[in-house]
Amino acid sequence: MLEATFLHLPGATLEIERKLWESGVYSWQDFVAKYQNGSLPFPVRPDWLVLVQQSITQLAKGNIKFFAQLLPNSEHWRLYGSFRTQSLFLDIETTGLGDKDRVTVVGIYHNDRYEAFIDGLNLEQVPNVLRGFSILVTFNGYDFDIPFLKRVFPFLLLPPIHLDVQALLKRLGIRGSQKAIEERLGLVRREEVRGMTGIDAVALWEAYLRGEQRALNRLLEYNCEDVTKLKDLMEYAYRELCRQLGWWW
Repeated sequence: MLEATFLHLPGATLEIERKLWESGVYSWQDFVAKYQNGSLPFPVRPDWLVLVQQSITQLAKGNIKFFAQLLPNSEHWRLYGSFRTQSLFLDIETTGLGDKDRVTVVGIYHNDRYEAFIDGLNLEQVPNVLRGFSILVTFNGYDFDIPFLKRVFPFLLLPPIHLDVQALLKRLGIRGSQKAIEERLGLVRREEVRGMTGIDAVALWEAYLRGEQRALNRLLEYNCEDVTKLKDLMEYAYRELCRQLGWWW
C-alpha cells in the first residue's frame, strides 16, 4: 500500500491519487517511468518527481520518519504493511482508572513473541524497549495506555508512528470495546481467560501483592491475550482499509 501512496506529495488529494491509480500509476516506479516519458494523466509539479524518487530511496533505507513527516496523520496506517516487522503491540494493566492509580503490567508483542514488564520487577525497562521500534500499536492508547505510561515515565519517547486500532476500526464503522469487537469478528480468546475483564485484572494484581504467584501468572495470561488479539485487530483494520481504497493488502 505504501508504494502506491501519493498523499505525501504537496497538494495531493485522494482524488488526485485515485486518478493516478486509474491511469495505471500503481507505484512510485510507475510514476517515475510515466513522468519521464510524458504519459502521466495530468501535469504535475516538478518537485513531485524528486519526492517520489526520495520515497523509493527512503523506503529502501527503512526510514519511517521520512514518511511520518510527510503523510497526514490520518493516513499513517498505510505505513503498517511495509513496517510490520518494526511494529510493537502494547497493552497495559493498572490498579484502576483514577489519576492516582498505577501501571502494574506492560505487555508487548513483537514477531510472535510476548514479553511482560511488571511493576517492582522490570517495569523500568519499558522506555528502552519502545525506542527500538518504528510503529506502536494500541487500542485506545491515546486516551488510556499512553497517559498512564507518561505518569510513570514523564520523558517517555514513543516510536515515530502510533496507530490506535480503536480509531482505525471506527473508520470502518466498527465500534465498541476491544473484547466486543473481537467477538463480532470471530476472534476467540483462550478458554483460561475468556470472559475476564479489567476488574478481574485488578483483583489478580491485589492477590499477587498478597503473595499469590499464580495470580500474577493468570494476569499475564490475560494481558497476553489482550496484546496478541490486538495484532489480529490491526491486521484486520489494515486489510479492510486497503480494500476501501480498492487495493488488495
